[in-house]
Amino acid sequence: MKLCRWFTCILLLAAVSFAAAAQESDNSAYLSSFRADFDGSSSKLAQLAEAIPEELYSWRPAEGVRSVSEVFMHVTQANLALAGFLGLDSEVDMPENPEKSVTAKEAIMKHLAESQEHVRATLDTLSEADLGGMVNAFGQEMSRYQVLMILGGHSHEHLGQMIAYVRSNNIAPPWSGG
Repeated sequence: MKLCRWFTCILLLAAVSFAAAAQESDNSAYLSSFRADFDGSSSKLAQLAEAIPEELYSWRPAEGVRSVSEVFMHVTQANLALAGFLGLDSEVDMPENPEKSVTAKEAIMKHLAESQEHVRATLDTLSEADLGGMVNAFGQEMSRYQVLMILGGHSHEHLGQMIAYVRSNNIAPPWSGG
C-alpha cells in the first residue's frame, strides 16, 4: 500500500512539474509549429538565394513579372511589415523602393536574412494569449493569428515561385537532390 501511495505522489509531482514548465514557456503549440514551418520555408528561400548566380538576379520569366532580385526583396519587405503588424517594428535599414534599388546578390541575401531574423525575434515576443488580439493590418482589423497565416502563406507562395524560377534556369534546389 505504501508503495502505491509513493508511486501516486511521484506521478502527481511529475504532473505538477510538467504543468508548471508548460506555463513558464508561454509559447503555444501553434507558435512553435508556425516557427518550425517559417524556419523551413525561410531556410529554403535562403538556400535558393545562395544557389542562384548573381547574373541571374535580373532574370524574370516574362515582361511585367518580378525578377529574381525583386522577389527576394518583396519577401524581405513583407517579412518586416508583417512582423510590424504583430507588434515589433523593424530596425533594419532599408533604402527607398528596395525592390528596384537593391539588386546585388550579397545585399539581397543580407536583407533577406535580417528580415527572417526579425520575424523570429517577433515570434519570441508573442504568447498564446497575444494571438487572438486584434491589430490593424492593411487597413483592416484582424487577429494576430490571421497575420501569422498571411506571413506563412506569403513565404510559401514565393518559395514556390523561386523554385519555378530556378528550375526554369536549369538549377536544382539544393535540398532536392537534383
